[in-house]
Amino acid sequence: MQKNFMKLYKLYSKALSAMAAAGGVCVFSIMILICVNAFSRKLFNLPVPASVEITQSLLVGAIMFPFAYTLLRREHVNTTVLLSRLSESSRRRIFILWMCVGCLLFSLVTYGTFQYALRSYRMNELVWGATIQFPLWPAKMVISLATLFLSIQFLLDAIGALLCDDFHQTPESEIPGYDI
Repeated sequence: MQKNFMKLYKLYSKALSAMAAAGGVCVFSIMILICVNAFSRKLFNLPVPASVEITQSLLVGAIMFPFAYTLLRREHVNTTVLLSRLSESSRRRIFILWMCVGCLLFSLVTYGTFQYALRSYRMNELVWGATIQFPLWPAKMVISLATLFLSIQFLLDAIGALLCDDFHQTPESEIPGYDI
């Protein structure tokens, strides 16, 4: 069972790598859009229509997509002052507890943001820019998708810690997907 779980974990880590790369593409797209907008505005007095709205929507992906990958790599901020004084089994239990709490919390966030995005889609919510109308629901759906992936990562980390004794303290270089 542990072997099958690690295969699933490795496969899921590839999906998270793709999401993190999508976040990078969003950042790069924002950079290109800002440069094109600045040059076209200065040289031709013709700004890119809805560039602010497009940048704002891409910013959502740039921020939200890498969250689950960051959790996979265990690169979130950690404080170990109290944990270092506890026994290994206590640290493992606390790790499992916090992974379950994170899964529950972000599952609720996913549900709420999905309902919010669905309502936005149904009412065809638009941002009225200077030149065009820009749909708002895709950016809201991105938030829901990213928090869903984060919830799943919290759940997989909790299961991994239950199945493998040293999963919660695995060095970054040995975490499945780290080398992707």
